[in-house]
Amino acid sequence: MNIVNRLEERSGSDLPLQLQQLIRRTSRGDAAAFAMLYAQTAPKLFGIALRIIGRREEAEEILQEAFFALWERSADYDAAKGSAMAWLTTIMRRCAIDHVRRRAVRPEGRSAPDEVLLGLAASGSADQGAELGALRRCLGELDEQPRRAVLLAYLYGFTREEIAADFAVPLGTVKTWIRRSVERLRRCLDP
Repeated sequence: MNIVNRLEERSGSDLPLQLQQLIRRTSRGDAAAFAMLYAQTAPKLFGIALRIIGRREEAEEILQEAFFALWERSADYDAAKGSAMAWLTTIMRRCAIDHVRRRAVRPEGRSAPDEVLLGLAASGSADQGAELGALRRCLGELDEQPRRAVLLAYLYGFTREEIAADFAVPLGTVKTWIRRSVERLRRCLDP
C-alpha cells in the first residue's frame, strides 16, 4: 500500500472528496479553498519533498514551488484519472526531482553512482548496509551500460530520454536495459 492510500485511509473516507472539491474551488480562484488545501496537505507533501531533497530549507522552497504550480494548474485536475492526493503528490515529486536536477546532483563532476551506494552503505544501519551491499553485489552482475542506466534513472532521477541522449543510443534500448536490469535485480535480491 503506497503513502497516498495510507493517507486517505487514515484521514477518513471524506478526505478524497474534500480534496477534489478544494482543488475545483482553487481552479476558480478561491483563495480560501487554496489555503484549506494547503493546510490539509502541506505536511504530507513537505515530507515527500524532504525525502527526495534531503535538506529542510530546500524542501520548504520546493513545497512553495509545488503549491504555486498547483494554483496555476488546478484546472488540469481530473478526478477520473486518479485521486486528488495522488495528483498533488505527483506535482510535489516532479517539483522536487526538477530541483535535484537543477541543483546538478548528478554523476558529472560528483560521485559516481557506485560511490554513492558505497557511501550510503557505510552511513546506514547494519541492516541497511547489508541491504545496500546485496544491491551493490547484484548491480555488479549487470553489464556496465545497463547498470549505469538503472542507477541514473533510479538514483539520480534521469528520464529515459536523458539517458538515451547521454549514451547516444535509441530510447527503446534504454527502456529495454532498464526493464531487463530491474527484472534481474529483483531475481537476484529475492531469497
